[in-house]
Amino acid sequence: MSIQWKRVALIGVLAVGSSCAVPSRAPQPAPTVPTPRTESGANASVTSPVVLVTIDGVRWQEVFEGTDTGLSHAPFRPSRLLVPHLDRLMRERGAAIGAPGRGFIRATGPSFVSLPGYTEILTGRAPIGCQDNTCATVATPTFLDEAHATGAKVAAFGSWEMLDRAISSRPGSFPVSVGRSANESEVDPWPGVGNFRPDRLTAELVLRHLADEQPDVLYVGLGEPDEYGHRDDYAGYLAALAYADSFVGRLMDTLDHMGPRGTRTHVIVTADHGRSRDFKGHGGAHPESARVWLVAAGPSIAARGRVVSTRERHLADIAPTLRGLVGLPQARDLGRDRERGWAGEPLAELLQAGTSPIAHATPSPPSPQ
Repeated sequence: MSIQWKRVALIGVLAVGSSCAVPSRAPQPAPTVPTPRTESGANASVTSPVVLVTIDGVRWQEVFEGTDTGLSHAPFRPSRLLVPHLDRLMRERGAAIGAPGRGFIRATGPSFVSLPGYTEILTGRAPIGCQDNTCATVATPTFLDEAHATGAKVAAFGSWEMLDRAISSRPGSFPVSVGRSANESEVDPWPGVGNFRPDRLTAELVLRHLADEQPDVLYVGLGEPDEYGHRDDYAGYLAALAYADSFVGRLMDTLDHMGPRGTRTHVIVTADHGRSRDFKGHGGAHPESARVWLVAAGPSIAARGRVVSTRERHLADIAPTLRGLVGLPQARDLGRDRERGWAGEPLAELLQAGTSPIAHATPSPPSPQ
């Protein structure tokens, strides 16, 4: 069972109930940055703290190029203005995978929807047993489970309530807050439905927890861009993406205020899937929606901007990369496994030569795709 968290102060200003219309309700970034505590004793088993952020359904086009004027019906905005924090992160502090002309990173599929994507990201394996958004709780231990088993301080937050099925094979082992809690039952889930929690609430919980608890491993799943995408609301999608980008900026500001601990932290930002050519959809009927992107920064990642991947990369390669950064052993069974799926391998092209424990990891077999 997910551990429920107290509401942040912003809840009181939210509207109650959901509208059938599609008005403009673009989330606005909060200007404050929580003041971190003095660094507590770091877990001896953790080489470097890590923060993994996923932004549901965000296309590579906006991250690397800018707005689609055919969808926006407005003047073109380049990525450096649309997502300035991600753009600066990849140019000035880190690196990016999946940029045009630099190789590909994609969901393995064959169903390019959220729960299989999150399962692949967090287990480091092709999602053989999960191909839709109704999958059971993951049976394979996730990267978060593995880190927690070593004594690392782990926490996970997400806007979409179904995320808990991909986060841990041992629910209740570490703090998890996904979707609206019982205390948030009157919060309008817009632009989502059901128990979706608006990204601005998830963001506030994350930043407060990071400053107060200083976890060794932190996972964050934002979801509004995909919700607006399914509404075929490109303006809402862009506003939600801009908010997610502002969250990345606030996250980096919080880490920068943490002193040595923040300096030692690696940050990876990616998406669970892309979008169809008509923007609104994604999935197995739209193979182009497999393509994603990844931006990363930290002490083992040189500021090199858009790096080249010499072969196709997959979401399954993210967990092995995180294992190496944290100091966990890599999976031994790198071959295909009929029940658990083939394992990914570390994204060595992200790393500074000779500075990372994962730079020379044994590779896994090529993608079956």
